[in-house]
Amino acid sequence: MKKLAKAALFRSLSLRTRARLVHALLNNVTNSASRDDAHLLDWLFAAVDQQQVLLEDRIRQIRFSGRLVADGAASGGQPPLQTYLMEDQSPWMQGTENFDPIAMPGMISEEEARYYEYIGGLYRGHGEAVELGPWLGKSTRHIIRGLDKNPKFFGKQLHVFDDFVWRSSWMNPHIGDREQLPNHADFRSLFEKYVEGIRVRLNVTQGKIADYDGNQKLPQIEWSGAPIEIMYVDCGRTSQVNEAWYRTFSPSLIPDISLMIMQDWRTHRERPRLSYNETYWFTAAHPELEIVHEVKDGGIATFLYRGKR
Repeated sequence: MKKLAKAALFRSLSLRTRARLVHALLNNVTNSASRDDAHLLDWLFAAVDQQQVLLEDRIRQIRFSGRLVADGAASGGQPPLQTYLMEDQSPWMQGTENFDPIAMPGMISEEEARYYEYIGGLYRGHGEAVELGPWLGKSTRHIIRGLDKNPKFFGKQLHVFDDFVWRSSWMNPHIGDREQLPNHADFRSLFEKYVEGIRVRLNVTQGKIADYDGNQKLPQIEWSGAPIEIMYVDCGRTSQVNEAWYRTFSPSLIPDISLMIMQDWRTHRERPRLSYNETYWFTAAHPELEIVHEVKDGGIATFLYRGKR
């Protein structure tokens, strides 16, 4: 309770007052050996760090929200793509009475599920749809639900890639005790169980994007070279794994058309910071990826590919 009270008090101060307080504490710690001052400074820096996250969010909203994306992304008779970042009135949150949640284990928020169904309506039929890292298929089912409402996806399949290697330390908490598997077990059969109703809509490949925690003996995933219009990426957060899938698939991306839905992008906002949350830095290293959408509840941000034609 004391920490919450301190945080509330600090947030109520003006930016100038906060800066003066930090400066005073720095002088205190520099000129004394007080352990209490050092602990208070640690807390204060953490509070400032959290405020910086919110400030960066607001700056991103001001810079990008409400823009109309270039006409090239609007081909196929649909209106231009518009940017929405962390907004209450984003189009995927409209018509809440029509949303039907899918009851099964998963790691996505309700807003992310709504977004997957919404974004399928923007598919224009220029290339394939690819999902990396479906886990048990909750995201997959929402993706298919969105795509199947779009006549331009008629007769097509979603290309799904995963290594299907169970990592018990972080997978077990998201599923019931009876379905938990030994560490590094193959869970493809469990995935097949949960996507049975849409299995005909999927082209599933088991393989690895990069060596990681038990998948070393699996083959490297490959792509046919067919154009890709939309990618749903939830296969890891490090720059290494992101660069690995990007090398494989980016030659098939369509400039001003292809959309990258990055499931873990907003994890850079998490505090305390975790070393493997590097998806933000991956997109920052690729200026050809332009942000167009960002959810409020979850990790998704979507990017338009602006590479050379």
